[in-house]
Amino acid sequence: MRLAQLLRGLPITIDTEGLTQALGSTLSLGREYGLSAYDTSYLELAMRQGLSLATQDAALRQAAARAGVPLVE
Repeated sequence: MRLAQLLRGLPITIDTEGLTQALGSTLSLGREYGLSAYDTSYLELAMRQGLSLATQDAALRQAAARAGVPLVE
């Protein structure tokens, strides 16, 4: 019950733009950087929203650096 209250208090939004990007830029990014669709989705979202990316996945960190996406240290 407490967890549900905490989650409701977070500023969570649904990214509907990602759906239209899936077969376009996301697919291209995945091929360019050799990432899974899952990892590429995070990279594409960070790029589109101008956000930093938090990950410990080595391939995703390397792709983010190459794409100019800042990493959370």
